[in-house]
Amino acid sequence: MALIVLAVIVLPKHLKQIINLPRKVMLGLLLANSIHFGLGGFFSNSGVALTSAVNAGFLVKFALVTTILLAWIFLKEKMTATKAISVSIMIFGGYLLSTKGQSLIPQIGDVLIVLACLAWSIGNILVRKTIKDSNISGDIVSFLRPVAGIPVLLFFVFLSPLYPTQIRSVFTADYFDLSFLPYVLGSGIFTALLWIFLNRTLKVATASYMTMMSMMASVFVAALAVLFLKEQISFPQIFGGLLAIAAGVVIHYSDIDKK
Repeated sequence: MALIVLAVIVLPKHLKQIINLPRKVMLGLLLANSIHFGLGGFFSNSGVALTSAVNAGFLVKFALVTTILLAWIFLKEKMTATKAISVSIMIFGGYLLSTKGQSLIPQIGDVLIVLACLAWSIGNILVRKTIKDSNISGDIVSFLRPVAGIPVLLFFVFLSPLYPTQIRSVFTADYFDLSFLPYVLGSGIFTALLWIFLNRTLKVATASYMTMMSMMASVFVAALAVLFLKEQISFPQIFGGLLAIAAGVVIHYSDIDKK
């Protein structure tokens, strides 16, 4: 569904540029997106099946740390005091939002989720390196994400009979159960928009800035869960959300997006 939405949005405007992309650039973007969406998606879903919801909710935010470290090493983005402090505050705020202050009990799935974070970070770094200072639209990167990632995911689905029982269960769903179609449509639309805006950000700002600002998603999820799902929110979660918002304000009004 995300691929269909992206095709409708991107192809009418950028088809000619996609066709004329240099081979090296095309291969680079396909590699980046296969790592980000293919490997990252597989490790993430498999990890969630083998750990607790509390651990998974917090550990996915580890992508913030891995992206900033890899951007520092490979993109020469500066590691400033403001960035380090903001990251620490956001991680702690994300911990409170996800766990309500509970302790984490390590499980095997945690390792897979950390591997997913590394895959997402590597994908973002490769995208930023490819489109930085070029005339390549971030929307093209978004369109190529499912193009490159879906074959990788299908490959892992094909190998699913070889996986341990817990991981195998992730791939045994009825893919043609139409009762979930409305959710699939909505998820596909918002996933496509997510990729578009994140890749547009990578076009004009650093990988560190994009990842740090995306941490605000935890705050939005908590607020929407309270409004629409009538979920209860505890004081540690409120405090964690306020920390994340404060760090986001500092990040936005600093020059992290240019370093």
